[in-house]
Amino acid sequence: MKNVVDFLKIAEKLECECRITRTSDGAFQSVASHSWNMAMMAMAFKPYLQTPVNMERVLELCLLHDLPEAVAHDIPLHLQTPEIKQKKNQEEKIVVDRFSELLKDSDICDLFEEYEERKTQESKLVKALDILDTCVAHLCAKDLKYVGEYANNFYWKLFFSDDFEKSFDFEPVLIQVFGEIKKQVSERLKTELNIDSKCFIKE
Repeated sequence: MKNVVDFLKIAEKLECECRITRTSDGAFQSVASHSWNMAMMAMAFKPYLQTPVNMERVLELCLLHDLPEAVAHDIPLHLQTPEIKQKKNQEEKIVVDRFSELLKDSDICDLFEEYEERKTQESKLVKALDILDTCVAHLCAKDLKYVGEYANNFYWKLFFSDDFEKSFDFEPVLIQVFGEIKKQVSERLKTELNIDSKCFIKE
């Protein structure tokens, strides 16, 4: 059981690893909280999905997808150059192998590979939930000003881009939920910061 306890001690660090997204009380969101939110969304969307999925697999992917960051750490998207991203991926694979060794469970490696390749419906859904959680953070943040503070409105330009919306186009419920979130975020930007969201959209 020592290996299991060692794994749990490492996994706990995900609660200490913070993203740049903020919660409704103004605190930085932990990576563990992010993963939990994704699992909640998966459960909420299940009755509305047009394509059936293995929900147990989906929840496992939600739990695992960022677990290597307990060791490799989170790197904000606007800082991920191709070189940094490649290095991060290599480090994460090493961590996943370590987890697999500790738990004597090769399925952990298979799950991580499945998520990275995005070839299954389950992995596509989990990646969409990964992105959608950031959208929920934009909607619920106590103060939206922080979002525009990174790399000349990098995250607003991404949020309102066509490519961003395409992340959800394989499931109607995801498109509908994202559309409602985008509408409410746009209203908050206008009301609270006097910003017209159209300024972030490329012509």
